[in-house]
Amino acid sequence: MYILRTISVFIFSAFIYSCAMQQEAVEDTSTGLYEEGGMAYLDKDMSIPAKIYFDYDQYLITDMGQGTLDMQVTWMDENPSKYILIEGHCDERGTREYNLALGERRANAVIEYLSSMGISDGRLNVVSYGKERPDVEGSYDDAWQKNRRAVTTVDVDR
Repeated sequence: MYILRTISVFIFSAFIYSCAMQQEAVEDTSTGLYEEGGMAYLDKDMSIPAKIYFDYDQYLITDMGQGTLDMQVTWMDENPSKYILIEGHCDERGTREYNLALGERRANAVIEYLSSMGISDGRLNVVSYGKERPDVEGSYDDAWQKNRRAVTTVDVDR
């Protein structure tokens, strides 16, 4: 009986371990993104990040953001039937109205960059959520930094 229980525990442990090792990204059908571990990607292979981040009270795209957007441009060129919705987000500081306007400026900065790289304006749309949809809850620097973002999503309503 003891040996049978030991074997059962071993098999169950091996099964749980193999399931954990084979985790795949989960597709969010509302955004068309693949998500895993707090990261979001445009592709199933999880090689094209969907988010770029901004400095406090800024909407200028950083060098790192440009690198991410360049990868997104390549993906969009390879997927010409996809329509894109850029979401602008802010951290919790500031008024609702101010953050909605800043989120829109962030999303529009991304649209301008993508357009300058040859992506048709007809495929691009923006929405600002301001501070209403934080990625990370909390009132501390790391949460604020992760909430100051633009997210490139697949416009699933088109």
